[in-house]
Amino acid sequence: MKGLRVNTKTGIIAFFAFLLITAGFWGARPVQAESASPIKVAVDTKWISFSVDPLIDGGTTLVQMRPLFESMGISLKWDQQKQIITGQKDSMSFTLKVDSSKAVLNGKEITLDKPARVIHGNTLVPLRFVGEATGSVVAWDAPNREITIFTEQMIKQLGLTKEQVEKIVAEHGWSGSGTAPDNNQQPTDPGQKPNQNGTQPPAGAVNLGKLQGMYAGFRTDVGGYECGGTCWDFYTFLPGKKVVVGEPEQGGPETIDCSKQSCNTYTIQSNKLVLNNGKTYSVRVSAQGNLIIDDVELTAVKPVAPGYKLNGGYVFRGFEGLAGANAASSAWEEWITFKADGTFKSDNLTLGTLDTGSASTNSGSGTSGSGTYSISGNTITLQFSGGKTFRYVFFAHAGKNGQPNPLNIQIGSRNFYVDNK
Repeated sequence: MKGLRVNTKTGIIAFFAFLLITAGFWGARPVQAESASPIKVAVDTKWISFSVDPLIDGGTTLVQMRPLFESMGISLKWDQQKQIITGQKDSMSFTLKVDSSKAVLNGKEITLDKPARVIHGNTLVPLRFVGEATGSVVAWDAPNREITIFTEQMIKQLGLTKEQVEKIVAEHGWSGSGTAPDNNQQPTDPGQKPNQNGTQPPAGAVNLGKLQGMYAGFRTDVGGYECGGTCWDFYTFLPGKKVVVGEPEQGGPETIDCSKQSCNTYTIQSNKLVLNNGKTYSVRVSAQGNLIIDDVELTAVKPVAPGYKLNGGYVFRGFEGLAGANAASSAWEEWITFKADGTFKSDNLTLGTLDTGSASTNSGSGTSGSGTYSISGNTITLQFSGGKTFRYVFFAHAGKNGQPNPLNIQIGSRNFYVDNK
């Protein structure tokens, strides 16, 4: 869709879908620095405050019932003598009894993952039951210890179906039931330092004393004013304790020539990455062995196989301003179709500055046309039929199996993906 700009409901849909597809609700939130931080719960766009923090029991997440259900417009009644709770909203009704593994939802008996329980005078229920009772989609983001509940009302307002949201949640490895992993498999909190309590870092963990190659990661641009929704950070570590911060000027890390562009020497001390130009970044290694700089978790960028080709239509969706919140907000799409014969066709492409491969983003209209492309190392070269050339960092994001996924690729500062809707 060439030059798509919208200020109404379509803008909200693009905003919602973009954030879900790229990074989870509100994009990828930086990992928390505190060990075993409390689980946070959001209903649509609102964080919920609890008197008793959510807890995990044998892989089942339990949440305080009243503040969560009442935030969703569900009226509750409590029978102290019988220890029974009833809930009602429109045609939906349920009853459940404290310490019972059974509940009745709309006249049908269901089995709970764990019985409801009372802690400090507050009733906690299994999170899965919240989704079942309300028709919501529940997403559990284990690394960030955050739960997002997408209500039927929000899903309908955004023009999506429940199945579409469930598919997105599943594709990105979130637990769609709100059930946490088993206690014995629960991921260690990313904020923990390696070697804590005498443990050894995992195999393949980043060694801060021997950093080498490019690392990339993304952070949220909630307003869309900086990067159109998601900002990508690049750090390329070179021999001689040199580093290039940001997207290289001419493509992938293999194109960097410190005699022609700015490379900074660096030192790492007291969890700080200190550059010779005076800039300083926080740096650490997560419990999983991943590099984290300024609270952004980074992934090592690997070169693609020689002769790598793409085949399909890819889209990048961005926005400026909180879509739908005011008349000035807008959303857009950029499309590029690659063929295995080495040709491409683009529509509204605004990747960067012509002929340089710079990471800076054009503020004007996008480029449409066709031409040929080639991929070498981590560089993609787009040669338009009119003679214009673009060069950018390129890599394929890892899929669920850990292998490069050709349907989800990075071109410069843009994350393009095949939209199979």
